[in-house]
Amino acid sequence: MERYNRVAITLHWLIAGFILALVPVGLWMEDAPKAIQLNIYQMHKSFGLMVLFLSLARLGWRFMNPPPPLPDTMKPIEKFAAHATHLVFYGLIIAIPLSGWMMVSASPKNIPTMFLTIMHWPHIWFLAQMAAEQKKTIADGLHEIHELLAFGTIGLMVLHVGAALKHQFINKDNEMTRMIPAMGKSTPPSTKPRGAALVFGSTLLLFIAIAFLGNRAGEAAPSITTNAPASTQGNWIVEPDNSKLIFAFTHTGSEVEGSFTRWDADILFDPDDLAAANITVRIDLGSANTADVSYDMALPEADWFDIASASEAVFQSQSIHKNDDGEYVMAGRLSLRGLHLPLSLIFGLDIDGDEAFAQGVASLDRLAFGIGANTDPGATTISKLVQVRFRVKAKRRPAP
Repeated sequence: MERYNRVAITLHWLIAGFILALVPVGLWMEDAPKAIQLNIYQMHKSFGLMVLFLSLARLGWRFMNPPPPLPDTMKPIEKFAAHATHLVFYGLIIAIPLSGWMMVSASPKNIPTMFLTIMHWPHIWFLAQMAAEQKKTIADGLHEIHELLAFGTIGLMVLHVGAALKHQFINKDNEMTRMIPAMGKSTPPSTKPRGAALVFGSTLLLFIAIAFLGNRAGEAAPSITTNAPASTQGNWIVEPDNSKLIFAFTHTGSEVEGSFTRWDADILFDPDDLAAANITVRIDLGSANTADVSYDMALPEADWFDIASASEAVFQSQSIHKNDDGEYVMAGRLSLRGLHLPLSLIFGLDIDGDEAFAQGVASLDRLAFGIGANTDPGATTISKLVQVRFRVKAKRRPAP
C-alpha cells in the first residue's frame, strides 16, 4: 500500500488537530466564564485562521502532489464516495473559517481579532464598514451558516473515520496505512515531493498580504472632525508632559484603565472672576490607549468611539462655581459621537504664581452616547458608567 508523503501527512493531522480543538471550544465559549470568555473567543478565531491557511496549503500541495491510489479491493462506488467525501471536506474546511471571518467582520460588536494574541487580524473591509443596522440584518444569518457548516463537518468527520476503520479492520485492506504508516506495511510515495516553495511561499505571501493590506484599508477610513467653538486664547497653557487624561471602566468585574495621548485644553480661568471662565477641551479619540491591544483595536470602531464619523470629542464649559468644600464644579456639554450632552465635573485647583495644578473627575453614561450599545446594551459585562480623571499642570500665558 503506497502512503502519502510526509508533508501531506503532517498537514492532514495538523488540520485535523485544530478542527478537533475548535469543536469543543466553539460549543463551550458562549457559556464560558465572563472573565475568560474574550480569550476563548480569540483562541477559537486564531485556530480557525490556522485551519483556513493550512487548508489552502493542503489544497495546493494536493494539486502539486496527487494522492496515492486507493486500494484495488475497494469497489468503484466506494472509490467514488471516497473522492466525493474528500472534495466536500476541502470545501468545508475552507468555507467554515471564511464564514467565521465574515461573521466577525459583520458583527455589530466590532470585536477585533488577535491572531495568537500577538497580531491584529483585519476584518473583511467592506463588511466592517457597513452601518450598524446593515450589520444586524446579516450577522445572524452568517452565524447560522457558520454553525450549519460546523455541524456538517462534524458529521462528515464521523463518516470519514468510520469508513477508514471499516476498511482497516473489517475489509483488512490496510487503507489507513496511507495516512498512518505505523499501522501496517506501506511503501514510500512513488514520486518525489515537488512544489514546496511555490505552495508554502504563496500561502505565506497571501497571509502577509491580507494582514498588511487589510489593516491599511481599515486605516484609510475617512475622518470627520466634530465642530467645536473657536479658540478663546486662554490665559493658561497646558504642559502635556505633566498632564494626564484618563478613562476607566469595568469589564467582567475587572477595572480597565486607559488614557488619551493626544488632547489639548484652551483655558481662560481666573478664580476671582468665575463668570468669565471659558474652558474648551479637545480630545483625539484615536489616541485612546489601554495597553491592551484587544481594547485598543475595538475602541475606534463604530460601536465604540466611531472615529470614522467624528474623530474628536469636545468638552465646552458653560459655568463654574466653588462648592462648600473648596472644590470647583464645572458644568458644560460634551460633544461625542454626534451627540451634545450635559456633563459636570469636580476639580481641585492649586495656583502658585505662574503655575497651576488641577485634578478632577467626572462620570459619564456610555449608553447615553451610544457607546457599546450593540455590544452590551444591558451593561452586563461592561460598566454603564465611565469615569474620566484628569491631572493638569499649566503655566500662565505671558501677557502680550
